[in-house]
Amino acid sequence: MKHCKFLLAFILILCINGIAVAANIPTISVDELHPGMRGYAKTVIKGVNIETFDVEILGVTGSDVAGHNILIKASGPLIEKSGGIAQGMSGSPVYIDGRLAGAVAYGKAFSDPNYCFLTPIEEMLKMFENYEPRPSVFLPKNTPLMVSGFTDDGVQYLSDKLLPLGLKTYAVPTGNQDLSNVPLEPGSSIGVELVRGYLSIGAIGTVTWKDDDTGRILAFGHPFLQRGSADYFMTNAWIFASIPNMESSFKVGALGNLKGRISQDRATGIAGIINENPKVIPMFVSVTDKDRGLHRTASVQLITDEDLVPTLIDGVCYNTVNQAFDRRGGGTSRISFNITARGEDEGQINLKRENMFFNNADVAKATNGELAFACDMLMRNKFEKVTIFDVNVNVEITSGFEVAEIVSAKMPNKRFKPGDIVPLTIEFKPYRAANFTKQIEFKVPENQKTGPMNIIIRSGNAYVWLTKLIKKQKEEGTVAPNEEKKLQFKEFLQDFNEADRNNEIIVDILPNIKKNAGEKPANSGVPNPALTGFRTIIKGSKYKQKYPLDFIANGEVELTVPVGIK
Repeated sequence: MKHCKFLLAFILILCINGIAVAANIPTISVDELHPGMRGYAKTVIKGVNIETFDVEILGVTGSDVAGHNILIKASGPLIEKSGGIAQGMSGSPVYIDGRLAGAVAYGKAFSDPNYCFLTPIEEMLKMFENYEPRPSVFLPKNTPLMVSGFTDDGVQYLSDKLLPLGLKTYAVPTGNQDLSNVPLEPGSSIGVELVRGYLSIGAIGTVTWKDDDTGRILAFGHPFLQRGSADYFMTNAWIFASIPNMESSFKVGALGNLKGRISQDRATGIAGIINENPKVIPMFVSVTDKDRGLHRTASVQLITDEDLVPTLIDGVCYNTVNQAFDRRGGGTSRISFNITARGEDEGQINLKRENMFFNNADVAKATNGELAFACDMLMRNKFEKVTIFDVNVNVEITSGFEVAEIVSAKMPNKRFKPGDIVPLTIEFKPYRAANFTKQIEFKVPENQKTGPMNIIIRSGNAYVWLTKLIKKQKEEGTVAPNEEKKLQFKEFLQDFNEADRNNEIIVDILPNIKKNAGEKPANSGVPNPALTGFRTIIKGSKYKQKYPLDFIANGEVELTVPVGIK
């Protein structure tokens, strides 16, 4: 009977620690730990050399249901040099009696940096079994994201965008050390990268466990972003130093060579596999400062996380513009971009857009709003999953204010027949320059009824025009626009590609709104702004005509064209 109990217990241990046994790494469970036990931990605080520091077990907190944490005290010359347990040491493996107990994971801000909590190794191993995460009240030891290749303004811009995700960023030097022959092993520094290439965004931790047979890796001992199933770059890393800090010491390092991919990001740590590559989105940005003839480019690869991609693309584009422009202030920019993608149902998607933007405070921030919107529309749409294949961006920027206000418009004093061409002379007032005029032509619809034909001549800036239109409707007491039919994904994409541009003149027919209830407008096929939704108003009538400009236009004027027999 005793033999049977022993056999059952042995089988149970094998089931719980099956992965660890397969990897020939002895482990120790929380049940075997008690205060006063001593051991050591592995980490890197300089270069790539793995060193050790002393560890004492102070106790075990938690339960089988909620999970356990192991409280330790660290000591020794390495800890004195690093200023205590530092951010970046998360994942450092801790060995008691020669067996792996867990990974350095959590601490408390402003507390004694020699104390921290471990995540037990048996809980980390469950990540390979699709173990669901549990929340933690403690502070992860590597929350900040390291960014390299970014300007100061670029770092701040990215920080503001990532703040809702609870992420902080700090700039580090770009690494140039040869890490091609530096393997990942327990105690070595490991990088998790979101953007790599000319620019880099990621974090550094420590490898806890490695299976030499399968190439599987466990690290961090706490979540990175806690995305669950993940697809991040896994790299090795070089550590410049561990910097003491009043809140919490932290390692400063550089992400190195691609070693594999991180596939799990959960409460107990991150897991991945060596020699597997994550899916990527290649992005190329080209920026020209027209004032100085200076040209800058950035070629990067991004992870494919749906929630992070719009922010990462936005940050990369802004930083490249900011780097090329190299000044804070107003100006004008022209951006063109092309995004190729594929939807599960939609199939091939190609978003192609060109526009001009003006801002008198920070033109760089005004430049890539539509790019960020397009990426957000693709990655976070409610219709279907979309995979982005490629992002190409081209920007020209100048400190000049290439913008002009529409002052007036006039036409010949005569009647026009349906199908006639109406010559229009538009007067513009540019910024700090003399007025000038441009000639355009508008064709009267073939089926236009006789009588006055009201037309609007406006800029492509639909937001300004629509705001004024809504205000006018309220003043006139017209009814609010009816709710339109629900759009399909294809229509969202089409609307984006066909949207008016800031550097366009739009000429369209306005409806003749009748006072008598039920009476139809005189111009058939022309949307009535009092009876239609905003999308229809912005799209305009089927007679709308566009005229490209080499500057940004603002404002609008209305004309009445007499249509009838000459």
